[in-house]
Amino acid sequence: MIKFWLIAIFIFIISTYILSKLTLKSNREETGERIWRFGNGRSVYWRILTLCSFGITVVIMLIMHWIGIPIL
Repeated sequence: MIKFWLIAIFIFIISTYILSKLTLKSNREETGERIWRFGNGRSVYWRILTLCSFGITVVIMLIMHWIGIPIL
């Protein structure tokens, strides 16, 4: 079971890093510096990014299971 969690955490961290590198700058420019700094721009962005990374992790883990890569 430890192997499963290590793989899942690794995939989650990598997907979060890649998504943040691809979308952070454009989202910050789109929302504006004032809303990003004082409003809820940052919290909404990171909440959506976390949910997307979780979804990507689940999909990758399911694909690994269907292919037959031993996870557990």
